[in-house]
Amino acid sequence: MTSVDNGLVIGIDVGSTTVKCTVVDPATLTIHWSRYQRHEARQAQILAEMLEAAEAEYPALKGGAGRAFITGSGAGPLAEAVGACFVQEVNAVTLAVEHLHPEVRSVIELGGQDA
Repeated sequence: MTSVDNGLVIGIDVGSTTVKCTVVDPATLTIHWSRYQRHEARQAQILAEMLEAAEAEYPALKGGAGRAFITGSGAGPLAEAVGACFVQEVNAVTLAVEHLHPEVRSVIELGGQDA
């Protein structure tokens, strides 16, 4: 459930209130597929449904080749189960901002549990 031969990568965020899942081409940063859904304390179930939907649209994802990255307050227990590399949330935001907007000097991010 990770990436496909052509390099697509799955990004997952399992937060305190929602699950987000995106299929991205890392070479172009093109988003090919994404979902956002409140999980209502069913984080694993909602993530499984999202990954099944992504696999239905991108069958090569079923092979388990490549990479997936997971972050968020609920990601720890799910990372191994879905074969994803856990990235701490603050590090994920920092890496994204440094890459996409290197001119930015400060970022304020409030997740569901922080708000």
